[in-house]
Amino acid sequence: MNPITETDVLAPFEIWEVPFDNGKTIKFHEPLVLTPTWMPDDPDEPDENEYLQVIFPELAIDVYGENREDLLDAVHSNIYMNWKHYVRKDDRRLSPQTKAIKLAYLAVAEVIDG
Repeated sequence: MNPITETDVLAPFEIWEVPFDNGKTIKFHEPLVLTPTWMPDDPDEPDENEYLQVIFPELAIDVYGENREDLLDAVHSNIYMNWKHYVRKDDRRLSPQTKAIKLAYLAVAEVIDG
């Protein structure tokens, strides 16, 4: 078995879909490619664990995790919550910033049954 390298840890994720509620799924038209990076050290806690992060401002994705699996779970949760709180809302209830996020999601994804 080969050891996990830095390249493996920081390899991009391809997100094709995110399970939603009631048997529906958020499906991306093309894979959403997100590249993890290491979070900067917290100067107040320099000896704490290192965390991976993914930041993708266009879709309001800003998450972190201790490993790739945790990070991917956080990405899925963040996409689900953004869809629920921005995309499903009436435009009149959104700020200009959150309306832009909604439009960005609608340009790259849709909800499908099953």
